[in-house]
Amino acid sequence: MSQTPAGAGVPSASMLAAQQLHQQAIQHSHERSQAFGLQPTQAPDLHRLSDSALQEVQHRNARLCTQALPVMEMLYEQLAHAQSMVVLSDASGTVLHALGDPSFLARAQRVALSPGARWAEADKGTNAIGTALMTEAPTLVHGAEHYLRSMHFLTCSAAPIFDHKGALLGVLDVSGDRRSYHPHTLALASLAARLIESQWFADRFRQSPQLQMHGQAECLGTLQEGVLALAEDGHVLGINRRGLDLLGSGTATLHRESVQSLFGLSMDQLMAAAQHDQALPVQVPTRTEQALHTLFLKLRLPAQRLLSWAHPGAGLAPEGLGAGSPLPGTYLATPAPAMGSPLLTPSPSRTSPMGLQPPPLRETEALAIRDAIRAAGGNLSLAARQLGIGRSTLYRKLRQDGLLVPKG
Repeated sequence: MSQTPAGAGVPSASMLAAQQLHQQAIQHSHERSQAFGLQPTQAPDLHRLSDSALQEVQHRNARLCTQALPVMEMLYEQLAHAQSMVVLSDASGTVLHALGDPSFLARAQRVALSPGARWAEADKGTNAIGTALMTEAPTLVHGAEHYLRSMHFLTCSAAPIFDHKGALLGVLDVSGDRRSYHPHTLALASLAARLIESQWFADRFRQSPQLQMHGQAECLGTLQEGVLALAEDGHVLGINRRGLDLLGSGTATLHRESVQSLFGLSMDQLMAAAQHDQALPVQVPTRTEQALHTLFLKLRLPAQRLLSWAHPGAGLAPEGLGAGSPLPGTYLATPAPAMGSPLLTPSPSRTSPMGLQPPPLRETEALAIRDAIRAAGGNLSLAARQLGIGRSTLYRKLRQDGLLVPKG
């Protein structure tokens, strides 16, 4: 029997509709649990993988773990209450990692909510991790909504994590004592899952051009943007979940598409606009194809590619790197150097296929350096590696522009 968590307030019409959908999802999950042969009164399956088997599963999901663990720590810090934990599972429901309040972790051990345990619906009945895997949607399971009575002390909010092809990677879950329920926890878990997907996508296609998309130009560069990863000829390599929503299509046929077939634009046109930091508006069909809507597009190129435009051959012989050196935060907020800067010298006038005049090569270099340092969070060694140059070379270029002052 579904229940409304205490403190949810007086529901509006939209909330009532959402609650009805939620109750239906819980009911369907209970029916699946029964079909799996589970009984509400049975003891939970406490089986866990051996240490060696868990390490093997973690190794197979190494990229997911690498992207997720920092986000899990950030998410746990945002939780306003104790008696909770953050859990990461793979696509089978096997818990890969968990962190949280020590006293609650001990309680969670009683139902095997810990690394190495499997939380698919077939094993644990209705639960946020297993049900999110079945529905591929953000899921709240609160108190007595859990199929097994031994889990009624829990409140759990889980969000699925998808890769660049739309395949399910795993689930991010926040579990806690049901008395600590907060209505915003599911939204936090969903936002954190989106952040993991964004980082996965950026890492997977860090050497590929990426096309940012959104209905509002000011939302480009946020977690709400759609992103297409592109081959050099403009064909689609991958797309994030928001991109699928914006284009209104599935992943099955996207590998046959290109920026030309999708938007009627060439890579040369997108590159010319990118050099001027411009977003291009295009008209694309809505899901029903009864009307058109506007998307703003902006090409984002790998930092090393941008630098190579300014200096052909850059990155072929990187210098030795020392320890990471954070750059003063003021530089991260500094706009691109002005035309009078020593880093920006005039170059012969050229015209792009769109009639845009590309900026000087040294300006392109400055933009590449700025973007790389921002992406590296101010760490100069990491930025230098992304650019394919030595840290000393990066320091020299920054000093040339007056952005780093020698100590003395």
